[in-house]
Amino acid sequence: MKRLLFLIPLLIIIILFISGNRFSALSAAISHDFLPADADLLEQHDVGSFDIFLFKSDQKEMYHTVLSEKKGFFYHSGVSTYTPFRPDKVQTIGSISYTTKDEAATMLTIISYDEEVAYIEAGLEPYTERKEIKTGEPITFLFSFSKQIEQLNPVAINKEGEELYYFGYPENATYINLNEDLRWYKIGEQ
Repeated sequence: MKRLLFLIPLLIIIILFISGNRFSALSAAISHDFLPADADLLEQHDVGSFDIFLFKSDQKEMYHTVLSEKKGFFYHSGVSTYTPFRPDKVQTIGSISYTTKDEAATMLTIISYDEEVAYIEAGLEPYTERKEIKTGEPITFLFSFSKQIEQLNPVAINKEGEELYYFGYPENATYINLNEDLRWYKIGEQ
């Protein structure tokens, strides 16, 4: 009987671990099925009952945003997005929108290699934010509501306040590839 009392909880924990449950949010994110083995952690954001992680995989040439949600004593990571490396001067390297019964969040991480870009602005009125950006250093916007990232109307702005780039789909396009065409575009060069 004592053996059975020991084996049943052990068996339950093993089954939970096989199904992707972990004791910490980070270990749940690292065990996510689609996260490459070489992925390095860049950022972590605690959003109450869930955590958002941004990873970079040089081998797969992409960024992965992974969400770990607390379920009882465990964390489970069942949601992720990925963004391929791009040669663009302004790039979105991580994004995710998520809603639970009690909470919501939208994360958007951007990096700029254009020295003219001084600020990135994103959000929805009255929750629009403007953040200073340095060349080659990522910045992250974290909102307490869930929206698709293109609906946040992100723009890259110079020191004089002129909009240089916008994030979204190409203007006046007759055909749009939803995966490839959602990116940063230089204003006036389409």
